[in-house]
Amino acid sequence: MKKIELGKGLDSLIFGMTRDEFKKIMGDPDEVETMENEEMPEDLSEAWHYDEVELSASFDKLEDWRLTSLAVSSNEYSFEGIDLIGLSQQEVMDQLEIMGLGDVSIEEVSDDEENSQQIATLLDVSLNLWFDNGVLSEIQWGPYWDEDEEEFIWPEE
Repeated sequence: MKKIELGKGLDSLIFGMTRDEFKKIMGDPDEVETMENEEMPEDLSEAWHYDEVELSASFDKLEDWRLTSLAVSSNEYSFEGIDLIGLSQQEVMDQLEIMGLGDVSIEEVSDDEENSQQIATLLDVSLNLWFDNGVLSEIQWGPYWDEDEEEFIWPEE
């Protein structure tokens, strides 16, 4: 079981680590996806996908290519000791309320009528939860964000 730690990372994968440090632990990714912000061309990011362990990691150029988010889609990952992936949206919301992680905003993001996709965002803890047809399919999280300084709060190593 792999343990998700809000604001910190996942086991030995710690937010703020470099791509080289990450690669020493995880090896080469199955796929590297480069994303560009059309409004800010210097704002590049890379998503590294590891298919076998259902893990993706993002690195941002504006943060000196440090690890800025992780996403998992397997129930091999635990969140506060609970396997959330595969639970219904209501079950997940009930757990979040018990955990007291702050306000949740839910947005419909699907653009076809046959499949429903929603994202639940908890800004206070830099957490996004993706639901496909009412079932949690992905957990995405990053380092905490300092609203006043408008910068990441990197975890202590």
